[in-house]
Amino acid sequence: MRANYPFNCWYVAATSAEVGAGLFARRMLGKHVLLYRQESGEVVAMEDRCAHRPHPLSTGRRHGDRVACAYHGFEYDPDGRLVDVPSQENVPPGVRVRTYPVREQSPFVWVWLGEPGAAELRLPPRLSWLGADDWPSSMDTFRVEANYLLLHEHYLDLTNVFHMHPDAVPPDLHALPALDEVEVSERSVSYSRLTTATRPAAWEKDVTGVAAEERTARLEEGSFVSPGLHVQRYVVDPHGERPYTVLRIQGFTPESEGVTHAFVRIARDFATSDSAVTAYLQQMFHEMAVRDCAALETMQIRIDEETEPRRNINVKADRAALRARRISRDMVDEESGFSI
Repeated sequence: MRANYPFNCWYVAATSAEVGAGLFARRMLGKHVLLYRQESGEVVAMEDRCAHRPHPLSTGRRHGDRVACAYHGFEYDPDGRLVDVPSQENVPPGVRVRTYPVREQSPFVWVWLGEPGAAELRLPPRLSWLGADDWPSSMDTFRVEANYLLLHEHYLDLTNVFHMHPDAVPPDLHALPALDEVEVSERSVSYSRLTTATRPAAWEKDVTGVAAEERTARLEEGSFVSPGLHVQRYVVDPHGERPYTVLRIQGFTPESEGVTHAFVRIARDFATSDSAVTAYLQQMFHEMAVRDCAALETMQIRIDEETEPRRNINVKADRAALRARRISRDMVDEESGFSI
């Protein structure tokens, strides 16, 4: 039975900071992947397995841009081609380990593990804010013992915030309005909602300087950009002269059906020179993510324990999440005739 994640999709394999001259290993989509940075700065992604015996290349060593296996010393070029067998003079022709298309868009390193020829037809999502100097940001990573779709669904329905993160909710806001709009394309889902004007939550007041009694609206938008990427946009006082925008950009990469790597980028367009605001938001969103992960892992345990299929009920707030799940399922179905 195939996993419920598509292979023909760009996923974040690591942050740019994680990949350097050393050999870095990551398991994604059930596969072991070796990442390292060549002397030119270009990132290599290859199968983390020697062609001779199933020993991980990530435990080996570098010889310039080449990688030598720690078991018998078999050496590979960055394109995966076997170039040296220390125990004999000749190298068996045509032997190589698989390499994968890789694209770096700081702070993310994207890898494509699906059909190689399809990678050029679907480039990684272009997110202009990721490298923008005028958007101060922080980075966080989590290994969540839950299926990646549970993460997408969780962040596509923020009605849980009143129960999981009540301290982050403005004091006069007791319920989120219905979704103003849900837009669906072939591969993405987006929604938006506008709240009534309320006084600021404590964190909003602390980072924006909005007066404690000032009443402003909030614009909340979320996008399932792809199975590997989720973006949220939160704007305080969206119709004012100076809106305050916070972005949460999240790469969700399945390690397996029950484990997901989450790469979380928090960015903003205000207080751009204030490092204290950066630290404040990083800590706040980290603490929120820890609580989110605990809830999702609890649900995954329950799913794994259930001995018979259970049908969940759905409500209006689940509209975007249900469409995202359907898109992922359709992508998996399209690949059903493709052998990895």
